[in-house]
Amino acid sequence: MIIFTHHTGEPHGILGAQMAATFLQQKLSIPSIVVGIERTFSKERLLRFIGDYYARERKVVAFSHLCGRKDLIELAHEMKQEGFVTILGGPQARQDYEGEPEADFHPHRFKGMKSAVDIGFHGPVDGFGLEHLNVRNRLIEHPWTKKIFLEVNWSNLHTFSDTLKKLEVRLGQVLHVIGCPYAGKKRTAILPPPVNLRGRSVGDLQVESEGCIFCDVSRDKGFHGPVGGDRVIAQIEGLPEFDGRKIPFELIDEYPIGSLGKLIEEVGSQKIRLSQINLVCRADDINVHASDLPEILSQARKQGVKIMFASIGFESFSDRLLQYFCKGITLADIVECVETLRRLKDRFGSHFLYRRDEGANHGFIRPTPWDDGETMQEMDRNIFLHRLFEDILPEHSTPLIIHHASFLGDWIRKIESTTDITFGRDGTWIEWWNPSL
Repeated sequence: MIIFTHHTGEPHGILGAQMAATFLQQKLSIPSIVVGIERTFSKERLLRFIGDYYARERKVVAFSHLCGRKDLIELAHEMKQEGFVTILGGPQARQDYEGEPEADFHPHRFKGMKSAVDIGFHGPVDGFGLEHLNVRNRLIEHPWTKKIFLEVNWSNLHTFSDTLKKLEVRLGQVLHVIGCPYAGKKRTAILPPPVNLRGRSVGDLQVESEGCIFCDVSRDKGFHGPVGGDRVIAQIEGLPEFDGRKIPFELIDEYPIGSLGKLIEEVGSQKIRLSQINLVCRADDINVHASDLPEILSQARKQGVKIMFASIGFESFSDRLLQYFCKGITLADIVECVETLRRLKDRFGSHFLYRRDEGANHGFIRPTPWDDGETMQEMDRNIFLHRLFEDILPEHSTPLIIHHASFLGDWIRKIESTTDITFGRDGTWIEWWNPSL
């Protein structure tokens, strides 16, 4: 079986898809590979490769981690029309299979992937069995638990642009926590209409959110806690090595610092040689554990391990936008975090990484629906005053993406249901910048 997914072509793994392929091969005896399709690819050559691959294989193909790409959704349609059994798994599988609420009554809304997919599978792969291959036109759901299958064959990943290329993974992922603790934080946001709808009798709307309002993880996965220290160590042991050390890996945990010291200590006691741990986390975790970080970094330095804050979810430098995003932090919290990072850099040098020119890419969402002159002025002033352009700002910002299943998707649908305005859809995304005026 081929599991198709989005890929940038960079040498990083795709944990979920590679874990799924490993499970299918080891537990169900289904030979499986992952093929990451790059943004620019030859459709003709891809179809030729698929034809050759399945010449002697059962025609079952899976899709995961589509990143809203319409070309991958169209590929699933084509595969089904060619007689393939098509499976959709991975992030937002349930939501993307079912589509938006009341899509039958609102033709412009995303209708889901039922016409392109025979089997929707939501949850960890260990709930999938051979009997499910005979199911049609159905969503199968399996609950998340701490005992999920966590083995990965890191050599099963390929990329495709003009031809199939085996990818040597140089950045892996290790699952520490399932979901995000902040996803359990229920909040109510009062959101004004997009700037381009001001003066059109569109009022402020109340929107309920769990976690960050733009995030679809809370509805997709929620929070199920840590998988356990022994299982984290087992994942690290399974990583490839380069120059006698484990390749760098992202520790999947939005609040990793509280347990990071213990993990480094355990890895050292088992004589596992690490190269670098990448953290993708929230600013408030750094602030809460600022006094613990020097000891943790000293411990890592003794073992020759670099610690990188690869991506911190700042997202904005405007208190108003942070409030709309339901981030649970303020600009003052961000400034405190940045000052901590700079002090640690002065002390630990090359063993501590967080800067843009060191490979970090911190969250900065811009443009947003609420970018007026006042907000832009506030943002630019804060960036200048706190010298964020020196080390924090990414090479380019990320436009606000509204996945149809996020809480911001609810906001858009509320606007649509209370006015005669509709917004464009682009695959699984809602075009907040494209209202019908």
